[in-house]
Amino acid sequence: MRMFCVALLAVACTAFAQNTPAKQGKQSAPAQPKAPQVVNQLAPLHKLMDDEDKVVEALRQFDVTQQALFKMDIDLAAEYNESGDTDAAKAKIAQANHRIELVRKAYEEVLKRYPKNAKALNYYGEILYDRYKDYPKAIECWKTSAVLDSKFSPPLNNLALYDFHFGDHEMGFHYLEKAMKLDPDNPDYLYNAVQIYLIHWPEVQKRKKWSKKHVYKVAMKMSRRAAELLPHDFSLQEDYAVNFFAADRFDIKPDWREAAKAWEKARAQAYKQDDIFYTWLNEARVWKKVGNWERAQSCLKEALAIHPDSTAAKNLLDTVQGKLKNAGA
Repeated sequence: MRMFCVALLAVACTAFAQNTPAKQGKQSAPAQPKAPQVVNQLAPLHKLMDDEDKVVEALRQFDVTQQALFKMDIDLAAEYNESGDTDAAKAKIAQANHRIELVRKAYEEVLKRYPKNAKALNYYGEILYDRYKDYPKAIECWKTSAVLDSKFSPPLNNLALYDFHFGDHEMGFHYLEKAMKLDPDNPDYLYNAVQIYLIHWPEVQKRKKWSKKHVYKVAMKMSRRAAELLPHDFSLQEDYAVNFFAADRFDIKPDWREAAKAWEKARAQAYKQDDIFYTWLNEARVWKKVGNWERAQSCLKEALAIHPDSTAAKNLLDTVQGKLKNAGA
């Protein structure tokens, strides 16, 4: 789980997902779907129930698939709402909620049979935390999971995020450091650590006995590593690029040319028009800092081709073109 959200992976549907295929693109308003009987949709799960490892692994894959499809349903619902098709939007939201409810039921089925399975408890806690906001039960699941398997790092990461979110930074550091010691190259843990280092840097500085500049350098090293580990993950590429802008707070002059490359890499993984727009806009801001007005102008024209009414892009373009005019005078 990344900071305050579950990392959703677009993976191929497993046998569990055969009854809930993904639908892409805009469609006419579907009839309100009737939720199938839970017992029927979980029939493949029951067939694996005598093998603890297999059933938990299959359930986890089902969970990841349904989480990805849940997000697709929510995105489609937003598109329907924007186009005024509220009935279709409601149907998609109902379908999305049914997916999550099905996953919750599946974890409960498995945990009835295997109540001490650390992995099932951890992932069940994530569903409860993220989708049902049942924080006490989620924390109970994560703490039990961590006790049952001291070498399983995800519950430690989840507890760290919970403690940071609710202000217990001491325990947050405790759990995060334990998780990272067990799995130092986990991209989600690196991402979480970066956010904490850049936001709570005075506490990190005091705890580690580092200089302010060193805190930033370590954070950027972790951010770059996370991006390298998952090169096709837009959010990690974007985060690394964004973090160059935090350098001023740490009295450091970053490598802005490297920042420009980071925005190019982020754009290569973006598929939403808004995300592509912001990569062009922020790359323009980077070239402005370098003083390369021509590159900045080129980026802004690309941004405005996507969102021609953007005040931020138009104002920045005026500034950049003014600099080009003065340079040519």
